Amino acid sequence: MQLRQAYTTVKRFLEDQAACDVHSLHDKVGDDLGLAGDDVEDLLVKFVEQHHLAWGNFDFSKHFDSEGEIFASSYELYNLAVMVIKVVLWLIEMLSFKQIQFNNKPDWYRQSDGKESDLTFKQMLTWYIEKDFTAVEQISYKLAMSRPL
Repeated sequence: MQLRQAYTTVKRFLEDQAACDVHSLHDKVGDDLGLAGDDVEDLLVKFVEQHHLAWGNFDFSKHFDSEGEIFASSYELYNLAVMVIKVVLWLIEMLSFKQIQFNNKPDWYRQSDGKESDLTFKQMLTWYIEKDFTAVEQISYKLAMSRPL
């Protein structure tokens, strides 16, 4: 009963804050709910304060990029230059009726270092239950039946 209540509470909180539905325990705050940077930080502060949780074991930088890292201009400039080159190569191929072809197989697009792992609904649910952020891999819950079926 407590696990179901915790599930509903955290799910409702995320859906209210992100203005979209949570579909599974594996939904990610950044990728699936579309939150990033300061929005994630605001969500987590509100989550911790509203439910009287501890920050002790949570390291924001392991889960999310900072606002500066998200909008790092070096990545965007590189990607813009590569995009221009790819469009020119594509135009040459189309204008030559594919008589001239370029090897466009390599993915040249760059993203941030990829250090962030995001934060799943399951991790937030575990945080809510344990009252401090704990790695999901360290926790297992056993469901006890109060009465036989």
